[in-house]
Amino acid sequence: MDYWTIYILSLLAAGLASGFVAGLFGVGGGIVRIPIFLFLFPILGIHADVLMHVAAGTSLALAIPSAIMASRAQYKAGNLDLDFLKVWVPALILGVLIGIFTMRYVTSRFLEQVFAFVILIVSIQMFFTTSEFKITKEFPGVAIKALSAFLIGLISIMTGTAGGSFTTPTLTAFGYRIHRSIAVASAGGFFISIVGATGLVISGIGIHGRPAFSLGYIDLTAVLVMIVPIIIMAPLGVKLAVHTSQDRLRKVFSIFLFIVSLDMIRTLYF
Repeated sequence: MDYWTIYILSLLAAGLASGFVAGLFGVGGGIVRIPIFLFLFPILGIHADVLMHVAAGTSLALAIPSAIMASRAQYKAGNLDLDFLKVWVPALILGVLIGIFTMRYVTSRFLEQVFAFVILIVSIQMFFTTSEFKITKEFPGVAIKALSAFLIGLISIMTGTAGGSFTTPTLTAFGYRIHRSIAVASAGGFFISIVGATGLVISGIGIHGRPAFSLGYIDLTAVLVMIVPIIIMAPLGVKLAVHTSQDRLRKVFSIFLFIVSLDMIRTLYF
């Protein structure tokens, strides 16, 4: 097989895997896609200086369809607290915008380090806590709410994720009900993916080292190849998750993330 055939088949496999895992573990998929992209994109010849930028932009573009569907479903179910979102969303978007601006001046290696240590922390948190873990019984005031949203927006854009892995545990830890937390994470994922992808398109225009078929920092080849497999496989992952212990799933996923993070840290520092 020629070079492009192998690359396309690898992207298809990545789409199938990330879609299934995203549905199975209830995450947007970015936390799974980014390590795959960091492995595959150098094969395409994407320059090391923009590797994480392209991975983040492509991952966020792929998160848009699922974010739209999830947000719509949560709205129809009546789970969205619109008063809560009036504070949460503007702060979240501000964090995303600051993150996009910051990404113009930091290296891909720095962003890879951020991603590696963030998922290391997430993996430890998931392994040692459950959805019942609480810091407070009621969500603190507006300042804490806005600061939490800002930081989640900032970290999400810099790691190429839609924020679900950060939003739900943060809100539940602050006493917010689990189904409401998931709904806010879905709505937040919508704004993070739309604003983030758009921003990375604009900031990536004219930058050297991007793939041939790209729009800013978004690899259009990866998006076109992976989008359908992701949409197909995510519901299958959800169906399996319904029949599997959630605590067991959290433990398995946390171990997976822990191994991925350690491998990235090994690659970056050793």
